[in-house]
Amino acid sequence: MRDAQERYLALFNAIDQGFCTIELAFDEQGTAIDYRFLEVSPSFERQTGIADGAGRWMREIAPDQNQFWFDTYGRVAQTGEPAHFESFSTPLDRWWDVYAFPISGERRVALLFRDISSQKRASEQLRESEARFREFGEAASDALRIADAKTGHLEYLSPAFERIWGEPRARVLRDIGRWAEFLHPDDRETGLSGMPRLLAGERVTNEYRIVRPDGEVRWILDVGFPVLDHSGRVVRVAGIAQDLTERRVAEEALRKSEQRLRELNATLERRVAERTAELSESERRFRGIFDSALQFMALLTPTGTVVEVNRTALAWSEITTDEIVGKPFWLAAPMRDDPALQASIQACVERAAAGETVREEHEMRGAGDARAIIDFSVKPVPGEGGKMLWLVAEGRDITELKQAQEALRQAQKMESMGQLTGGVAHDFNDLLTPIIGSLDMSVRRGVGNDRERRLVAGALQSAERAKTLVQRLLAFARRQPLQPTPVDLHTVIDGLAGLIESTLGPHITVNVRLAAELPPVSADPNQLEMALLNLAVNARDAMPEGGVLTIEARRESVGTGQRSPLRQGHYVLIRVSDTGVGMDKATVARAVEPFFSTKGIGRGTGLGLSMVHGLAAQLGGGLTIDSAPGRGTTVELGLPVSLAPIEAAESAATAPHERRERGTALLVDDEELVRMSTADMLMDLGFEVIETRSAEDSLRMVEQRGMPDVLVTDHLMPGMTGADLARTLRAKAADLPVLIVSGYAEATASRPICRASPSRSAMRSWRRRSRR
Repeated sequence: MRDAQERYLALFNAIDQGFCTIELAFDEQGTAIDYRFLEVSPSFERQTGIADGAGRWMREIAPDQNQFWFDTYGRVAQTGEPAHFESFSTPLDRWWDVYAFPISGERRVALLFRDISSQKRASEQLRESEARFREFGEAASDALRIADAKTGHLEYLSPAFERIWGEPRARVLRDIGRWAEFLHPDDRETGLSGMPRLLAGERVTNEYRIVRPDGEVRWILDVGFPVLDHSGRVVRVAGIAQDLTERRVAEEALRKSEQRLRELNATLERRVAERTAELSESERRFRGIFDSALQFMALLTPTGTVVEVNRTALAWSEITTDEIVGKPFWLAAPMRDDPALQASIQACVERAAAGETVREEHEMRGAGDARAIIDFSVKPVPGEGGKMLWLVAEGRDITELKQAQEALRQAQKMESMGQLTGGVAHDFNDLLTPIIGSLDMSVRRGVGNDRERRLVAGALQSAERAKTLVQRLLAFARRQPLQPTPVDLHTVIDGLAGLIESTLGPHITVNVRLAAELPPVSADPNQLEMALLNLAVNARDAMPEGGVLTIEARRESVGTGQRSPLRQGHYVLIRVSDTGVGMDKATVARAVEPFFSTKGIGRGTGLGLSMVHGLAAQLGGGLTIDSAPGRGTTVELGLPVSLAPIEAAESAATAPHERRERGTALLVDDEELVRMSTADMLMDLGFEVIETRSAEDSLRMVEQRGMPDVLVTDHLMPGMTGADLARTLRAKAADLPVLIVSGYAEATASRPICRASPSRSAMRSWRRRSRR
């Protein structure tokens, strides 16, 4: 008994299947209602998933257990007959293969069971898979088959077999040998070679030909694969056969087409290579032109996206290609932070995309935030059918052009006013000539009593003031006769400082700061003094409460490319600065206009700065004004450095008046009053005067009376000019002294000996020159 018990215990512990003994509970009607586990083997928990089952009731473990289990075990206990069954436990979600044996006593049963859930599910899945396979096979356009691996007999052929093979499938299913009969003789070995590999568990793919009963040959793509059972043994062989005939025909046609295509491609590649080389060269030239263009250029899509930008635009905007390409054009750097400009540029792009060529002027911000006026345009580039391909945006910096146009407009205005003013001044000169000459002779001869002489002297003083006004008008018109000579600024400004201090008054401090070494400048000393005095008077009027006037001078050289209102060369800059009320921009812009004044009616002629500006321009220099309200005004006068040395000043003293005979003077002037006054001056100097109205009359007079000792002639007269007359007479008498007198300073038709205004001082100057 001990040995048997040990063997039983060893078997009990070693058995792989679940083993247990149970005790059943019946109701009054003898129906089993529950059972309790008495003994459980070690494999019990592994098979059932129930831990600590010994001593526990099944209703406690699985309250919803099927009644089938209780009835079956009750019947074994009551009848003493063993039972073998397969059943599913819903609460445990498992399938069981169970052997039940009765034990002595009516209530005990021994159970030997095995969990077959995985096999059940595999079988179910296999059935479902086979069902789906058959459904798929019935609908598939390819021929599906299943054969028994052991016998080789076909178990299933899909309907597509009949369409491809041209043979009823029932015949082939009955006679597997007919399968090989369809193989093309040349492909029989290939078609049959796959079976041994399939039985070995290998997947096989073959292509072969078949011959249908009607003699038609078709190409087949056959894919076979083994079907394994749970142990990995090949039990079936399945396959899918696809009709490749049409594909093979297409492939052959494709092969021929590809051959023709390869030949065509070779030709095209050769032509493309040639064309590419041409395009590359063309693109290189285009890119070179595109990048070297002086204007800004950008290529846009019809929606305004930037595709290309030339180097000029990138350099002007100080941006990189990555910052703009691929983005809307109106978001570029020059339009950044300016919503109004962005909206305007976007509108231009949209109008161009609609087919319109748009051109506008906009102020934009370039490198270093510099503002510039840009002549901006957007042009459409349509393709075939009017479809818009590209937009070309161009821009050109016209800031300097605009400034030049404004300067030209101002210069034309000033020139027109200058011509008008010069003409008036010339006529005024003609009127002043006899007045000043007559008054000068009256003063010199002491005509009249004391009171009359004072009146004559006052009239002469007024006439001299009128002459000064004419000089200013001529200076503005750039017609004032200048005699530029080398001028020492130290001498001029130091000599003028006292006069300026007395003119400005004690409430204004005058500071003079001149560089130690100043080269001589090319200027007319009298006109320069008048210009400095005008600037000083303007400064005085700008400092009604007093202030400081500073006069400075320094040397300055202007080189190539240097931003300066002066041309390239060497200059001395005279700076006159005050601490007065200053001027706004609008006033500064009009400061050099003739007759423009801020001093009020009767307090200024408005010709002071005009005269200084005209003087600077006539001498080849320049004038700049820097001023702001409350900051005072600085006027800078640039005069060219003289290349000639400074000569000793000629004494202005004149020889004592001597009335002695000096010969015959031929006087030519079409203005009777001027001619009469000038004749009196010449006679007073001791000349016998012959008067004529024109150059033609003078030539006839010379033919009658011979060559005069001196010729005094007006320049601009009807018919022959004074210069032409002088050349005609000097052709006969080369040493004939000639004095050409004119109210204009622009006599370019000749090089007269002297140009002077018709006054007593002019006659004295001519006399000194004739002595030399």
